[in-house]
Amino acid sequence: MRVRILTQYYDPEPATRLISLARQLTAAGHAVEVLTAIPNFPAGEYYEGYGGSLIREEQRRGVRVVRTYVWPYHGHVTYKRLMNYGTFAVSSLLGARRLAAFDVLYVYHPPLTISAPAYLLARQQNVPFILDVQDIWPEAGVAAGVIGHGRMYRLMTAWAHWAYKQAAHITVLSPEFVELLAQQGVPREKISVIPNWADEDIYYPRPAGDARARMGVPPHAFLVMYAGNMGSTHGVEYLLQAAELLRDRADIQFVFVGIGPEYQRMVMLKDQLRLENVRFLGYVQPVDMPGLLADADIMLVHLCRSDTGAVSLPSRMLAYMACGRPMLVASEGAPQALVEQAQCGLTCAPENPQAIAAALTQLANHPAALQELGQNGRQHYLNQYREEIVLAGLVDLIERVAARPA
Repeated sequence: MRVRILTQYYDPEPATRLISLARQLTAAGHAVEVLTAIPNFPAGEYYEGYGGSLIREEQRRGVRVVRTYVWPYHGHVTYKRLMNYGTFAVSSLLGARRLAAFDVLYVYHPPLTISAPAYLLARQQNVPFILDVQDIWPEAGVAAGVIGHGRMYRLMTAWAHWAYKQAAHITVLSPEFVELLAQQGVPREKISVIPNWADEDIYYPRPAGDARARMGVPPHAFLVMYAGNMGSTHGVEYLLQAAELLRDRADIQFVFVGIGPEYQRMVMLKDQLRLENVRFLGYVQPVDMPGLLADADIMLVHLCRSDTGAVSLPSRMLAYMACGRPMLVASEGAPQALVEQAQCGLTCAPENPQAIAAALTQLANHPAALQELGQNGRQHYLNQYREEIVLAGLVDLIERVAARPA
């Protein structure tokens, strides 16, 4: 079987799902090529050594990769974000000429714009394509502050429905996602739940190390850590407001790891609030993250409310579970359901600093329960989200779709 993967994001960018998929398909004897953009995510800047090439080819982990031009940006200015999406959607059609013939196209969404070249490539080869939907658009664009509820919203809603119709099959991350698409008219038999997983070469239980000393956190403090992207959908400001409510608890310390469109504003807010109990570390290489997680007492996840609810599972939650770290999740929908099902932490209402602060106080006052919560999460990950299990199902799905008529 000849498989082509179309994605705007790929190694060396954070792309665990696609890297593992390409490796597994290759190991199964399938011919794999990847069509992707010049790497620039998550900082919105070209990676060193790449620059603004129009087209370039390389081998990564034994897979041929064709890269095409993208205008680098990762913020919430609408026209700039659309430039980022649109330039790759157009340039990928040029790069597609360098791909060999194929039997099935696997398409990673977002952004929604990638569905246009996906449709054209699949039609040109007369093959089916699978749409891997990680976020609901245009709702995700609204939540990110990229678009409003006007003409652009209506256009993208129609576009999304068209993309779902054209795809031979759709994969989503949670049962809640299936329900949402079914309500929008997508046949249930056309949708499969294929969750993400953690990079298991990196994320596994480790003993605490010297991260606290390097971060300037007292050795016996209750360490609360947020590790992930800082965008408008993540509501980091509510976590800072919770930290403000706990400023008199010197034994509770906060560390924020990661960058994103809201990073600078969050650092400024921390300074404005004069939060001595908060530290920002900025971007940390994935390989260095497990050492930080091992020293944290509780991991924070916050997702703002949206019109469609939280139907996706943030990949970082699976990394925390793989490492055996307990969580406090302030979210609706799928993230909340996962924590409650796995019994790997506490949940509370999003956008509610008082509720977040109260939950953290409860956890800090009962630290003995944390180990059991972490162990529950680790076991649930091994049972349900282990790479070997999920990948086998995904590869089987791709093989079955490839065998269908276009």
